[in-house]
Amino acid sequence: MLYKVHALDSFFYNSMGVYQFQSQCEMLSEIGFDGITVSAWGGTPFTNLDLLPTVKEQYGLDISGLYLVLHEGRNDTLLREIIESVEGVELIELAVQTSVHGMSGILKTIESYLPIIERRGLRLALYPHLKHVTQTTSQVIKICEYFNHPLLGASFNGYHWFAIQEGNLQETLNNIRPWLMQVVLSGSTMSQLGWGGVATMEPPDRGELDNFAVVAELKQIEYTGSIGVLGWDYAGDIYPKLERSLKKMKTIFHLLDKHPNWDYI
Repeated sequence: MLYKVHALDSFFYNSMGVYQFQSQCEMLSEIGFDGITVSAWGGTPFTNLDLLPTVKEQYGLDISGLYLVLHEGRNDTLLREIIESVEGVELIELAVQTSVHGMSGILKTIESYLPIIERRGLRLALYPHLKHVTQTTSQVIKICEYFNHPLLGASFNGYHWFAIQEGNLQETLNNIRPWLMQVVLSGSTMSQLGWGGVATMEPPDRGELDNFAVVAELKQIEYTGSIGVLGWDYAGDIYPKLERSLKKMKTIFHLLDKHPNWDYI
């Protein structure tokens, strides 16, 4: 198989609530995922972070990333405390949702995190997110170029790239290649019924977004990291959606191995 596959914990949110962290890990391990990305929403510490160092031994899962959301000028200190203290994780993914002081404040905040990242042996990947201050891959690439720091990079999120209609997949991935630390994929359809009134988030076997084409381009740029699956449609039984998602990703990998020259115009 070309890549490891992890799931974002957003899969476990539905209209009835959220599955306990232990249940999340048990499901993913039983289905055959390689890891999980854990979220600390809004920078508020929660007990799941204390469990991270035990996940590999107990469930055989990697902690593929810790997802944090920066509200610059509001929760900078809370995030700094998490980055300073969290154990059992190597990659921090940072989305910048809002800002009080604009780009100068965002850059100052990221700069203040980098010495902690260095000292603790972590990596920091900026996460482009629709309807956030930094919502495109080109925006996070500019920040990476500004710092040119070996431990600061970027995540590529297929859903947000598709939903924002950033376009030109090949150029986008070639541009992000020097900074690419993480990849997240999802099925999606442009629809006002979707997240933010823009596009749906679905398992990777559904929707208009061609994930085979995305993975083929990732192979072309020689990406070797894990690929995450984003699930946030608040619909139905989570377990079969996870099963379908992993099956779809394995099918894509198998076809790419079997037909390495398949391409699109």
